[in-house]
Amino acid sequence: MKFSHFASIISGGVVLILGAILIPIFNYILPIELAKSLTLKDNTKGLTAWEHPMDTSDAYITFYVFDVQNPNDVLQGAKPVLVEKGPYVYYAGKYRTDVEFEPNGTVYFRAPRTMVFDKSKSKGSENDTFTTINVPLYTIMTMIKNHPVADVIFGEGLKLFPNITMFKNLTVYEILWGYEDPILKTIKDILDALPVPLNLPIKIDGYFGFFYQKNNTDTGLFNVNTGENGMKDFMFINSWNKETHVPYWKSEYCNRINGTDGQVYHPFVDKAKRMYMFVSDLGRSIYLTYKKGVELEGIPLYRFTPPPELWMYEDHPENECFCVGDVCPHPGALNISACQGGAPVFVSLPHFLYGDYYRGLVEGMKPSQEAHDTYIDVEKTSGIVMEGSKRIQLNLAVERIEHIVETKNLSTLLFPVIWLDQSANINEKGIKQFKQELFYLQISIPIVAYCLIAIGSLFFLLGVIILIVRKQRSRRLRASSADAKLVDEKSPLLSDDGASTSSTASLSRPDNVAA
Repeated sequence: MKFSHFASIISGGVVLILGAILIPIFNYILPIELAKSLTLKDNTKGLTAWEHPMDTSDAYITFYVFDVQNPNDVLQGAKPVLVEKGPYVYYAGKYRTDVEFEPNGTVYFRAPRTMVFDKSKSKGSENDTFTTINVPLYTIMTMIKNHPVADVIFGEGLKLFPNITMFKNLTVYEILWGYEDPILKTIKDILDALPVPLNLPIKIDGYFGFFYQKNNTDTGLFNVNTGENGMKDFMFINSWNKETHVPYWKSEYCNRINGTDGQVYHPFVDKAKRMYMFVSDLGRSIYLTYKKGVELEGIPLYRFTPPPELWMYEDHPENECFCVGDVCPHPGALNISACQGGAPVFVSLPHFLYGDYYRGLVEGMKPSQEAHDTYIDVEKTSGIVMEGSKRIQLNLAVERIEHIVETKNLSTLLFPVIWLDQSANINEKGIKQFKQELFYLQISIPIVAYCLIAIGSLFFLLGVIILIVRKQRSRRLRASSADAKLVDEKSPLLSDDGASTSSTASLSRPDNVAA
């Protein structure tokens, strides 16, 4: 029987030690396996998934337009009353091309995107009409307003186009993908007639649309780290169009291209640290901070969002270099005119989330963090973004312009035109593939290790408890035996009533026998 508790202690200790050894082994193996799976190399699963992301994820761009209900009142200084229309959903197929690996562990590539209208997910059609501010007209007014002669000439020239007004009825398709604008067409004809071409900051070909000629195109040439030199800076953007900085802002810090494209980060994400993302549409890098933990199909994720401070300037000196000119916007907006050829375009979160001042200048804004904030959901071990939405509202900065009679009563405000949600999420195939290649590895070995530790600890403690109990029982038995022996040695020859013992009695009865 002694063998059983010693066997329990020994076997429990062995199992416990085995489980404890598995943990550091796992911590050593996991980074190696992650590097094998994620590093961009020829003939690897990581490269295939990176070049063809739509195999394992679904991406959409959803547009909403703001329909102006009171255009005539706005021209007299009233607040714009806006009604949101949409969603208008486009499937956004994306792939990477022109892939060229460099000897220094980086890779060049482009990422064209093809957008196709998805009627089943949309509320309405591309032919839906709405009323909005005349963006080309007001943009030209803004760009010439400080010219001593051009603004007067333009103001007089408008009288020749009685059908051109400050507000315009357009279809969803036109505001997104382009339409021929009479003012732009006239300017193009004038420019074409000049003997010497002018070098303008924006291309004028007679058409306007926020995404005119941007379908089936890419946003530039990127260079990122492949992971061959380590995973710490995996997918970090080294250059965009072969530049390490953009030329739009006031300082080296604000012009610096920093972070990834927001689709993949380095493994072992630390939720206490900022996550940086370069957004080419904004011409700048932004950062996101941890908000909360979420879950997708049993996979725990970290949710990161841009903090409200990203849109603040007063008492935030790190943001002052994003101000254009000497005036910073009120909180909640960013002036991107510098990267839009001088067009008075400001971006904000939809419905002026975090932009109380601008929201108060229009009617119809209903901000919601859940519906309008940007976020990414990151799997903390691999750094893969499983879900995400980049949400941006495009606004036109309007004000009264001298010599332009149409603007004489306009209030100064940011006029919302459209907002968009660029979303991507891993699909069923991607989840299955991720679980098979990475997730089950992450959870299986630790589970086995901790089970072994628990079982080993249980057997070890059980053996110790049995050993202690048996020793105590043995001690009690020895003590009992010693007490019994002591009692025998001290027993009296006569009982308490004076009678003799049986042996004595038998020797003291000879007379009775004789009788």
